[in-house]
Formats: sequence, C-alpha cells, structure tokens
Amino acid sequence: MLAPVLRFLAPRRRVYFPGLLDHYQPIARGMTLLNEALKRSIKVHQDRGFQVLAGEIDILEAEADKIKRRIRNHLPAASLMVVDKTLFLDYTRRQDDILNNIQEAVTWLGLKDITLPPPLGASLSVYVEEAAQTVEMLRPSLMAAIDFILRGHRARRDVKSGIHDIRQQHLKVFKAKRALIVAAYDADLEFRQVYQIMRFVEYVFRASHSAERCADILRAMMAR
Repeated sequence: MLAPVLRFLAPRRRVYFPGLLDHYQPIARGMTLLNEALKRSIKVHQDRGFQVLAGEIDILEAEADKIKRRIRNHLPAASLMVVDKTLFLDYTRRQDDILNNIQEAVTWLGLKDITLPPPLGASLSVYVEEAAQTVEMLRPSLMAAIDFILRGHRARRDVKSGIHDIRQQHLKVFKAKRALIVAAYDADLEFRQVYQIMRFVEYVFRASHSAERCADILRAMMAR
C-alpha cells in the first residue's frame, strides 16, 4: 500500500519549485524598469514617463507578493519536501527582497529632481546595469539547481560554478558602490542631492546582494 501512496505524493511534493521561476519573472522585469527609470531621470528628470515606470514597478511588486503567498500557502509538510523547508521559505523571502529594494531605489530616485554631472550619471547607469547582471544570472542558476535537486540532470560542479559567478558579479557591484559614493561626494552637488544618490545606490546594492544571498541558499539546498 505504501508504494502507490508515495508515487502519488512524489509529483505533488515538487510542484512548488516551478513557482520560484514564476516569482522570478516580475523581479527581472522590475530590474529592467529601474534601469529605464534611471536613464529617463538623467535625461528629462521626473516626467510623466518616469512616473509610469515607477507605477509599473509597484504593480510588479504586488504581483510578486501574490505569487510568493501562493507558493507558501501550497507547500506540503516539511517531511514531504525534497529540500529543507526553512531554506525554501528563506529563498522566497530573499528573492522577494530583490524587488522590494528595486521599489525603494526608484522611490529615492523620484524623490526630487537631480541634475547629475555627465560622468556621475554615466557611472550610475553602469552601476545599475552591473546590479541587473547579478539578478539576471540568478535565473539560470535557479533553473540548474532545480534540475539538479529534482532530477539530478546537472553536474553539481556546474551548478556551483554558476553560483560562484553570481558572487563574483556581486563583488563588482560592491566595488562600484564604494567608487560611486566617493564620486558623489566629490561632485559639485548639494548635500541633499548627495544623500539622495547615496540612498539610491544603497538600495540598488541591496537588490544585487539579495540575488547573491539567493544563490547561497540554492547551494545550501543542494547540500541536503
């Protein structure tokens, strides 16, 4: 009697994993919109187009929260999960944090118009693109980890290599953050503007850091 029951439960205990990929989609879109919002802010300041982009990010954040709740509300008992339940819940929170930080970043960006010196504006654009790269690299690592955990189709070393690459990418963001803070202080700007830039830079950094933390949790899941 036990074998048929286990065969019945096996597919059901794994359906929560694809939900992580569903949850990732609005997050990736939010990072793209943040980059567009920054470029628009540098060119034309907070016009109607900027406000539309900020509103779309708010919508994406609500969508991501809805998906996260759906995933959590349909989890099986911890004994039926193929990974540690606490790790899985922590992953959903960290992945959700990426978009929360994106939302905060665009809020600080839109707080008040900033006239940026061209070199500083260009550096900010590159910085956001580097952070976006960290987030973008999370998706293939998530897919590879799921494939390894559920089916064992990927070599462990290949999945770990992708996770290592995410860490290295986030290190670039960390170094760029420090350089941007120095550049902001050196620029001929009011302190209010410098502080606004610093807060924006900090939340973009946190988005990248949350993606790195997601990668660390994926590795911990694989170690079970």
